[in-house]
Amino acid sequence: GFLLVLAWARPQWGRIAEPVTRRGVDVVIAVDTSTSMLAEDVAPNRLGLAKAFAADLSRRLEGNRVGLVAFSGSAFPQCPLTLDGAAVQLFLDIMEVGDVPDAGSNLEEAIAVSMNAFPEEGVGRRVVVLVSDGEGHQGQAEEAAARAAGEGVLVYTVGTGTPSGGPIPLRDADGSMRGYKKDGEGRVVTSRLDRAGLAAIAAAGEGRFLLASATLGGSRRLAEEIDRMEKADLSSRIVTTYRERFQWPLLPALVLILLEALISPGRREAEAS
Repeated sequence: GFLLVLAWARPQWGRIAEPVTRRGVDVVIAVDTSTSMLAEDVAPNRLGLAKAFAADLSRRLEGNRVGLVAFSGSAFPQCPLTLDGAAVQLFLDIMEVGDVPDAGSNLEEAIAVSMNAFPEEGVGRRVVVLVSDGEGHQGQAEEAAARAAGEGVLVYTVGTGTPSGGPIPLRDADGSMRGYKKDGEGRVVTSRLDRAGLAAIAAAGEGRFLLASATLGGSRRLAEEIDRMEKADLSSRIVTTYRERFQWPLLPALVLILLEALISPGRREAEAS
């Protein structure tokens, strides 16, 4: 009985050092923080939907490295490539319109800054995901996407907003409305999703265009695509474990049980006579 209890306790001794390597895909998500992302033709607004898409995609990409870039007229890295999904979520939570002061939506620079986030010795497939309304985008974004594809980086675009568009609300610091953005002639500006432009950028980058929606189905489909891509070694570490030794007490315990089974019938016959 004692030997069986000892085996059940799974005694371990003798350390083993084993290398453990995590494999995955490097993904940089670039989020448009220009003023047009305040339009409320999607709920809660374009930026809110973009952040929800990016957060859901990051969660679905657990085990892969994810980085963040914010852009408008220029682009800046927000979070380096990391396996820490909580860090990505933290930076998304604090991302707001105005974080990048330059006006416009420079998708070319967003691609260039995203490319700089990848390690130079990158192997396997790498992905840039541009989340934007694409309106009035500046720079040569299609050419930048084609250059990225030539370096093994796929460029996907995710549209936020609607083709019919909506006005851009202007709010005070406390969130109260003070009107809508107007052009030089005093007319309310209607901001529209440039679906064709974003699709052309994705085609040049050998990725594809997805439309962000409240159901976040696009992030699920994109995560599934990325999961099927060629993976590279993202991290390696040494894990120390202990050898299982439960066999040592288990073997004599089984022998004793077998002997008892063989002896018991003879003992019962002797007692009966």
